[in-house]
Amino acid sequence: MSGQGIAFIGDPDSSLGFRALGVSVENPCNAEEAVRAFRGAVAGGASVIMITEAMLDHLREEVERTATRPIPAVVVLPGITGSAGRGGDTIRRQITRAVGVDLMAEER
Repeated sequence: MSGQGIAFIGDPDSSLGFRALGVSVENPCNAEEAVRAFRGAVAGGASVIMITEAMLDHLREEVERTATRPIPAVVVLPGITGSAGRGGDTIRRQITRAVGVDLMAEER
């Protein structure tokens, strides 16, 4: 992946719409390829990297490393099979780390 802009890392079915919009797309087959694609997007200057929840299983450490940086913004999306809710947890942790307070906590 190269160039500024948006990158998508996920399964081929989930990436079809993004590819049609001109988003840089990678469809890794294993954890090693997923890490290589993510690092390539970061090195290539992507400002937004979208990954599917399934890819998050392989990329959690990489996502955590970039969480303190303003760019890239990492967005976790449900895959073609639907959501397991892991994307919301990732965003919540990033917000809590950035502002020091869990803004999404339920009031009691």
